Amino acid sequence: MDKMTTKIHLLHCGYIRIAKELLDNAGRFSTDIAKAMMTPDRNRIILPVSAYLIEHRTGIYLVDTGWSRDISPDGVYDYKAACKVLPRHLALLYHPCVPHGKTVREQLDARGIRPEDIKAVLITHFDADHVAGLRSVSEAQRIIVPEDEAYWSVRTKYRMRQVRELWETVGYERVFYRGHLLGPMNKAFDISGDGSIMMVSLPGHTDGQAGVMISEEGKYVLIAADSAISSHNWETMRPAGLGADAALQKKTLKWLKKATSDPDCIAFLCSHDPDVSPQTL
Repeated sequence: MDKMTTKIHLLHCGYIRIAKELLDNAGRFSTDIAKAMMTPDRNRIILPVSAYLIEHRTGIYLVDTGWSRDISPDGVYDYKAACKVLPRHLALLYHPCVPHGKTVREQLDARGIRPEDIKAVLITHFDADHVAGLRSVSEAQRIIVPEDEAYWSVRTKYRMRQVRELWETVGYERVFYRGHLLGPMNKAFDISGDGSIMMVSLPGHTDGQAGVMISEEGKYVLIAADSAISSHNWETMRPAGLGADAALQKKTLKWLKKATSDPDCIAFLCSHDPDVSPQTL
């Protein structure tokens, strides 16, 4: 089989404009952010904020939710509007914007998909650009977050980068990774019940970050979330900035590099890869 019958729609649900140095500058979030938030525009690069809509034989799934409309009411970067959703330092760090029609809810509406039609929303991690749109799909049948991510979110280092109000008001289910021959930590959770949709532990960017592996007849697509920005990171073994643990980032990159050479891997998707356009796999 050359391609999967399961459909995976890569959606761009807004953009961030960050300091170029963050593309491969592993370090503590608190150190990176102090420099990056005041970086002039000439030293910034525009990156997409991705979400993934999966049409699977067991139902419709959504991976992450991108930015919300209230963060960018007019479809452009609006500092004052962003500060109503994010702390000032994150507004300055990300320069978030969402073109009209591109929030996750707007794109679902255009496809005739209601939030209650979604079998599960899979949250890879709690960073604001992955959960800002969560409230707009809160009527989904399930909202799933790895227990490792939820448990460690109270740590001081995450209070600088994660906005608890974006997910605390939404009911979600915390699932435990199990021992499994997947990922750098050999931990995963079976979402579909038959191994065809797995949340895989890919720590480093956050302690509990998940990737999502979608398999069919021996072939698979791997959504790597923020484990890397692009192939540049695992080819050079230089982790991206804004990580929580540089050593774990490198461990995850080693596993990603091996996975990308697997002939059964149809596609490898990073949430902020500037070279990957919206498409259906």
